[in-house]
Order: sequence, then structure tokens, then C-alpha cells
Amino acid sequence: MDPTTREPKRRGHQTATGLRVAALVEIVSSGGTRRDCLQFAAENWGVRERSVDGYLTIAREQIRSDWEVERPWMIAELLSQLSTLQVQARKLGQLHISLGCINAAAKIYRLYD
Repeated sequence: MDPTTREPKRRGHQTATGLRVAALVEIVSSGGTRRDCLQFAAENWGVRERSVDGYLTIAREQIRSDWEVERPWMIAELLSQLSTLQVQARKLGQLHISLGCINAAAKIYRLYD
């Protein structure tokens, strides 16, 4: 196949899109609004509203997929974090924090309401 007739690779475009989406994910995750995203995009990228809406669609999908975790995995992750915090709190003599971690773990396990 003649190299001049091949489809051009669009890695640069994909990289730019990925970076822009990541920036918008950060803005939205920090409580930013669509208006904040539009302003940021206009100031930094010089793109139109329609382009930003496309980036926002991808960004929102990424945020949503980050939170679509199976319940058992989420419980295991939370319990692991609580266990780590409890050990650190105990080492630092912060027994009230340690007790709070134990109570939170018990609630997750539904040992009591």
C-alpha cells in the first residue's frame, strides 16, 4: 500500500481532546458549572460552545463511569480505607478518630443502625 494514500493518524487530536476533557472533568468535579467550563475553554483553547458541549458530554460520561462500581467492590474499598485510617489514628493517639472508623465500618457491615 502506498504510504501517501493511507489515512492520517489523529493522535494529536485525540491527545488534545483527552487533555481538554480531563480539564473539564476537574472543573465539574470541583463544583464548576457549564458556564465555568465555557469560560475556561474560551480563555485557554479558543473553542466554540458547541465543541465545549461535546467535551462536556465525554467528561460527564467519565465521571459517571468512575462511580459505577459494583457494591461489593465499593464496600471492600471503603472498609480498607477505614482500616488504614483506624490504624494511623491509633498510632497517633487519636483514639476518637479510631473509634469513628470502627463505628463507620460497623455501619457499613450493618452490624447496627
